Amino acid sequence: MQGHPPGGKHRQVTHSGREHGKNLSGRPADGRAGFFERMFRPFRQAVVRTKPADERRWRLMQVESSMACNLRCVMCPWTEMRSAVAGRGIMSETVWEAIRPHLSQVLSLDFTGGGEPLLQPRLVEWVTEAASAGCETGILTNGLLLTREKADELIKAGLDWICVSMDGADKDEYEKIRVGSDFERVCNNLENIAKLRRGKKPKTMINFVLMRINLHQVHQIVGLAYKLGVDQVNFKQCDVVRGEHGKGLGLFGPKPTGETRTTEKNLRKALSLARKKGIKTTSFPFTPGERPVCEQDPRDSIFIRYDGVAAPCINLANGGPTTFLGDDVVMPVVHYGRITERDILDLWDSVPCTFYRKRFRDRVQRYEDTFFKSLIGGSPPAHHRLLELAIAAMPEAPQGCKVCHYLYDL
Repeated sequence: MQGHPPGGKHRQVTHSGREHGKNLSGRPADGRAGFFERMFRPFRQAVVRTKPADERRWRLMQVESSMACNLRCVMCPWTEMRSAVAGRGIMSETVWEAIRPHLSQVLSLDFTGGGEPLLQPRLVEWVTEAASAGCETGILTNGLLLTREKADELIKAGLDWICVSMDGADKDEYEKIRVGSDFERVCNNLENIAKLRRGKKPKTMINFVLMRINLHQVHQIVGLAYKLGVDQVNFKQCDVVRGEHGKGLGLFGPKPTGETRTTEKNLRKALSLARKKGIKTTSFPFTPGERPVCEQDPRDSIFIRYDGVAAPCINLANGGPTTFLGDDVVMPVVHYGRITERDILDLWDSVPCTFYRKRFRDRVQRYEDTFFKSLIGGSPPAHHRLLELAIAAMPEAPQGCKVCHYLYDL
C-alpha cells in the first residue's frame, strides 16, 4: 500500500512525513536546547531517539496483518508479489502467537504492510491484545471495508489511529486511482468515525499520494478532510516502485525543476489552507537530502511480514527491480529470519540485525558530532557547508538503503 502514515515512517504522521508546527524531536523548543534546535534545524532532519520514551525495546513494530488487498490501485508496488504469495498473504495465528509474548516491549504497533489490514479476520482481537499490553496501535486502510460496525469494534478494541488512503477528492479522480473502490462509501465510513469515537481517539488521517494525475486536487482534499471531520492529511510522495508498478508516477527528482517549484508552491497553499481549518498536515520535499537514518529507523524498529519473516522494513523485506531518482536499480532482500522458527529476541541479536542497528547508530553519532563540534568551535561554517561535512563524516549506508528514497527524505 503506497504511502504509510505510520510508527516510524508511519509514526502517526506514521509509517510513512513530519508534522508541521513541531520541532524535530516532537517536543516544544525552549531555552538553550531550543536555540540549538532552531539553529541546526536544516541539518538534523528529524533524527529520532535511540530508545523509546518508556524504555520499551521497540519504538515501532510494523506487523503486516495482510498482504492481500481488495483494490487494484494504479501505483501499488506490491501487485505482482501479492499474486504469488501463499494463503492470500493473510497473516496466520501462528505468526501472531510468536509476536504476542513481546507486546509489552513494543511502544507502537502498526498493523499495516503491503495490503489491506481489514482483510485480517482477527484484527480486532489482535488490536485488543496489543492495546491491553500498552501499545499504541493503528492501521492504514483503503477504507472500503471500514463499516460503522467494524469501526465501532476497532474503537472499542483501543485503536489509537486510523489512516485512510484517499488520492482523489471526488468520485471520478478517486476511483481512477483506487480501482475497485467506492468514493461515497469510503467518505461515509470516514465520517462515521468522527461520530463514534470518544474524544479525539482514534486520531483520523487521510493519506494522499502525490502524482501528476491528482496534483490539482491538493486543496480539495483538505476541504474534504474538513467536511468529514478528519484530523490530519498526509501528503505522500509516490516513492515505492517495484518493476513497472508505480514507475514514472512520482513528482520528485534529483534536482529542482520548474515543475517541482510550481508543485511546492501549490502544496504550500494547501498546507496554509489546512492550518486555517485546524487540520494538521505532513509532507515531504521534492528533491533529495541524505539523512543519517530514515524515519523507519532500524535502530529500534522491526518489520514482521505476513509469513513471519523479520526485516528492517517492508522495502528490504520485499526486494526486487525498482527505480531510485529515475534510475533502474535492484532493491536487495534483507531478512533477519523467521519468527516462527527463532524467537524475535534471537533475531534482534542476529548478525544482520546487529549490523543495521550499529551502522545507523554510527551514522547518527557522526552526523550530530559534526555540527555540535562546530558549535563548540564558536564559528560554524555556512549552512550548506556544514551539511556537506556532516554527510561526509557518516559511514556508508547499507546497500539497500542507499537506493531507497526514504533515506533521502522523499
